[in-house]
Amino acid sequence: MTISAIVIARNDNYGGNLAERSTYCLNTAINTYDEVIYIDWNSENHSLLYDIKDNLQFKGNLKHIVISPKIASILTNNDPNAQKCCEVLARNIGIKRATGDWVLSSNIDIIHPSREDLEKTLNELDPNTFYTISRRHVTLDIIKEFHGGECDYKNWESLRNHLNKTIGERIYTEEIVKGDDYSMINCCGDYQIAKRHIWETIKGFEEELIYCLYTDTNVQKKAAIHGFGLKAIFNPPLFHVDHGPGGGGFMKGINKVTNDPYRSVIYQKETENTESWGFGDTEIEFEIF
Repeated sequence: MTISAIVIARNDNYGGNLAERSTYCLNTAINTYDEVIYIDWNSENHSLLYDIKDNLQFKGNLKHIVISPKIASILTNNDPNAQKCCEVLARNIGIKRATGDWVLSSNIDIIHPSREDLEKTLNELDPNTFYTISRRHVTLDIIKEFHGGECDYKNWESLRNHLNKTIGERIYTEEIVKGDDYSMINCCGDYQIAKRHIWETIKGFEEELIYCLYTDTNVQKKAAIHGFGLKAIFNPPLFHVDHGPGGGGFMKGINKVTNDPYRSVIYQKETENTESWGFGDTEIEFEIF
């Protein structure tokens, strides 16, 4: 079994302490997956990877892709609104290039499970079901407290074991969100995993959601509409590092979004931009660490 992870970030220090959070999370990804495709998307700054690379434990399985504002502009047909939220395109560009049997979509704030725990779960999963693994919450203060007030980036495995024992299960309901029959989550999962053929069939995340929030719910709907099973699971333990006000919970004010992200993908116009679906031929260079 091989597993590819798509990890995205934007080097804008969103929530503060972005470099510290990213170092922990990316180290766990590098040590868990056969292939990590890290995408730094649409940032006016240099890639975040260059800021944290001295504290990363590279194993030759990290592919680094930079989606510059210029490339983002090309992929969104110079649409200034789309420029503000092109992480959907970044996810799809990574999905296209993934080579693993299983492919997961995530972001930089996730502390990933161990390889052993993840394989134990995957061996029991249905290859024709699209999964979201629900996350538990942890703050950077908890991480620092465990390491005596500092961030010990090399001691990530001990930290993860500590969190597994001390951070209780987060309470999730299976209530339907705003009447959306396809929604399996009431908080952003940031960890969707499925066999590669599922991602190829559904063509990744919906490009129209470059204007919207809640891409997680939408991609689940796409999987269900294409006939795949849909399930939220709670193991292996997965942690999200809090990035402060405005994140880490169910976002409010959804009705203020111009395009309702809960609308059915059945009525969405499919894009002609094959690269932003994740399966085109546009050449975007990457480097391997």
